[in-house]
Amino acid sequence: MPGYRKISGLSALVDPFDLFLIDQFGVLHDGTRPYDGTIDCLEKLKANGKCVILLSNSGKRAVDNVSRLAHLGFSRELFDDVVTSGEVAWHSIIDRSFGDPFVPGRNMFVVGHDDHDYGFEKLGVRLVEDPTSADFILIAASLAPKMSLEQYREILTEAAAAGTPALCCNPDRLMLTTAGLQPSAGEIASLYARLGGEVRFVGKPYPAMYIFALRQHSPFDPARTLAIGDSIEHDIRGGFNANLSTALVRTGLCYGLSDDALMTKLAAWDASPEFVLPGLFWE
Repeated sequence: MPGYRKISGLSALVDPFDLFLIDQFGVLHDGTRPYDGTIDCLEKLKANGKCVILLSNSGKRAVDNVSRLAHLGFSRELFDDVVTSGEVAWHSIIDRSFGDPFVPGRNMFVVGHDDHDYGFEKLGVRLVEDPTSADFILIAASLAPKMSLEQYREILTEAAAAGTPALCCNPDRLMLTTAGLQPSAGEIASLYARLGGEVRFVGKPYPAMYIFALRQHSPFDPARTLAIGDSIEHDIRGGFNANLSTALVRTGLCYGLSDDALMTKLAAWDASPEFVLPGLFWE
């Protein structure tokens, strides 16, 4: 496996790159507050004329993430755009790019937060309360630890056996919570696949996410685009598969890993970033 270059901050990469695709949770913040240095780093990137797109596996639409970022202290001037897997899924249903049954006019059961509007009803998708009466299942979020994987198994087993397909718009398997690492929506989707259900994934590391982000901000050269994240499975593999340079930050999912443990994880996913830095610092 090729080695990576350790750097202390993004100031070392300001010249070779014009577009920065930066993950949110685990890179910019921990869900409750910004990590030290992240706001300053974004300010410096913008001061140097760089384009910054926040690329997130959130099952919610981009506008919801902008609001959350503002609440956490990230002003709108710090980034050019937010692209979420939920946003990509929403547009994919509009343009029917995933084909039937992931199209307007169909019945959908949502695995997610009951108090959140994911915006699909505006497209003519009908929400149902029973997964066995759905044409497809949207797996957008996990309620762990309030809800266990075994409870999700009980809810979804019959629909999987009936052949109801699922669309997962948050491929993350793990999420950081106040109770520690918990199974995220991607793990529920994997459970559904183990039950025999068909699952289509939207988000990192899958191509549609990067195609959408780059299309929104063309003409950027992929050779001058850097994907930054804390997940080897999603951010690093996704950037590599999209033919982009990648940088891994040792916050979030990589917090506290020794160099040996990091190399073991990189080998397990057959992925190696070009750069590794301790956090999203400028220098």
